[in-house]
Amino acid sequence: MSDNTLLQINNLACIRDDRVLFEHLNLSLAAWQMLLVEGHNGSGKTSLLRILTGLKLADEGEVLWRGISIERLTAD
Repeated sequence: MSDNTLLQINNLACIRDDRVLFEHLNLSLAAWQMLLVEGHNGSGKTSLLRILTGLKLADEGEVLWRGISIERLTAD
């Protein structure tokens, strides 16, 4: 992770019921970058955003904000 990385996603996975919405998701965003999330209904867009904001736990992987786990930040 570089010094200007704000959001780091490592090996993220989300499973709803018996269906894998996404897995092996890796991403790094700096302050000047944006991410467009699009897809069909039920494809996991809202689940991804809930995980990225700490409102839902990922089934696998980790989300880091400025190098700190989002789980730790939401606990604070």
